[in-house]
This record gives sequence, structure tokens and C-alpha cells, in this order.
Amino acid sequence: MNSIQNCHNCGSHNVKKESNSIIYGREYGNGKCYYCHDCKANVGTHDSGKPLGTLATKDVQILRKACHDIFDKLWKYEKVKSRGKLYLLLAKKMAIPQNECHFGMFQRERCLQALDTITKEKWWI
Repeated sequence: MNSIQNCHNCGSHNVKKESNSIIYGREYGNGKCYYCHDCKANVGTHDSGKPLGTLATKDVQILRKACHDIFDKLWKYEKVKSRGKLYLLLAKKMAIPQNECHFGMFQRERCLQALDTITKEKWWI
């Protein structure tokens, strides 16, 4: 996925690559995002311009952040496993393909499923 043509949330074709100041009031990171001008869903970009995931509405962004806050603590600070191994284990627990297992790609139901998994004690064992 190198660009986003339409919004999978509302179906709009009014998705543009924009300055992320449209969301935050000033630019953060590389300053770019994809933004749906109809439902306001958005996603940041890599420096190359490739989307960091799929467009997300505000509620999905909150769920993704909650997932990341729990998950990242495990590999960054507690070092229970590497990031890649944790994502592999999460994919197995969620019964989804490994290449689809990233919070930036999850929508509401998958975020909730992930939260249900990663909030269990020692889920990675």
C-alpha cells in the first residue's frame, strides 16, 4: 500500500495526502498524513510517504494507542520477547495471518480482540 485512494470507513474518494497540522494544529514527525475530508479518519506516513497503516477514526486511534501502550511496554521495557516475536505470538493467539498483525492495520473489532488478548497475564507464554 503506497497511497490511499479512498476511505474504507465512509467510502469517500476525498482522501488527500496532507500536512498533519490539519489534525494537530501544527506539524509533528515528518509532517504528513492521509486525511479523509468527509469522516476525518487519518493515518500518518513513513518518511517515504507510505501510510503507516490504514485510515482510522478517532475511536479506532484511541484503541490502537491503548494496544500500543500495553504491547510496547513488553518489548521495550520489560523485554519479555522481541517486538517481532510478540507480533508473531499475537497473530497466532488472534488466529490471523502474521502479515495482517499490526495495530496500525487494525480496525475496531481487531483492536478489541487484541486488547482482550494482551491484557491477559503472561499471554505471550
